[in-house]
Amino acid sequence: MEYEPSAKELAHFPFLKKAGEKVRTLPPVDRLLDEKRGSVIKDLASERINQALSPGKKINSHLETLPEDEIAGYVLSRIIVSCIGDRQILDRLARYEADRAYAFLVSETGSEDGERGWNENVRFEGEFSPLAIYLAHEFGVDITRDHVPLADYVEISAPLHETRFKLVNRVVTRGRVEIQPGERYELLRERIRVILRQDLPYRNIPKSLCEKVGTLSEQIRKKYQDRMLENFGAVEEGAFPPCIRELISAVTSGANLTHPGRFSLTAFLHTIGMDNDHIAELYARSPDFDPEKTMYQVGHITGGGGTEYTAPACAAMRTTGLCIRPDKICETINHPLSYYRRKKRQKTSA
Repeated sequence: MEYEPSAKELAHFPFLKKAGEKVRTLPPVDRLLDEKRGSVIKDLASERINQALSPGKKINSHLETLPEDEIAGYVLSRIIVSCIGDRQILDRLARYEADRAYAFLVSETGSEDGERGWNENVRFEGEFSPLAIYLAHEFGVDITRDHVPLADYVEISAPLHETRFKLVNRVVTRGRVEIQPGERYELLRERIRVILRQDLPYRNIPKSLCEKVGTLSEQIRKKYQDRMLENFGAVEEGAFPPCIRELISAVTSGANLTHPGRFSLTAFLHTIGMDNDHIAELYARSPDFDPEKTMYQVGHITGGGGTEYTAPACAAMRTTGLCIRPDKICETINHPLSYYRRKKRQKTSA
């Protein structure tokens, strides 16, 4: 018999199809917002988005609201970010939902530090709970097996940059990639993120509904912009780390950058707030400059392909030979963005 998730389980994983069935028993969203519970649902949606945009995310496994309100809050959060239409906000919400699902999966029965599990009725069938198996199956992943078809693995792991997920570091036997038990939830998390992002932004949201959440949308947008400004401020080349300065020097002198070099430079400049047109202009002096191809590549790295990439950490820059002429600040940080933030603060306080 097919597994039936409980109301509590659906509240923890509100993107499941069964959760959608449950929320459809409620009044339409625009009417729901006018009801007494509407303020609760708006608060839940707002908190969800703000957590997604926060650098220090807090995920509480023990939900304190009614399951149907939790599910409605999830739906409303996706409506709000769709009305805002900012690609980075859409990316961050999809990632947060996937991270949240992962946290709930690994804490069903409790954590190593003694925290009690949120799913007191869980009964395991082997290594995984029926709920985990059910959820994974809905996303096309079989977590009960110790291998994944090669094509599926390549698709799921493509956005994962950790060395251990690279296909050259995996055991492949007869077209199947071996997966360790602890990695199955990680791959499932990535599949959830990709699929939830593919569904955003929602199309054909009534203008009246966007207007109804307009004040909240503007608050979220402004808070996000303020946070980005606080983190990076106006682009200041004098605060760039040596590795980025070297890449810019190379490309503006007419040299062709390696793929890791282009990726690192583009991702770094995008994260600190440079728009795609200005990033593409940097490559205009490259011998193989192709405007259309360059804009496509820049757009893909900055989120046009559904994933917004960030600059590689210092360890990755060293591996690819891009860590050049490190200075004293480099000795105390582990990411080019950390260098940039620190250098800007030093310039401000000087």
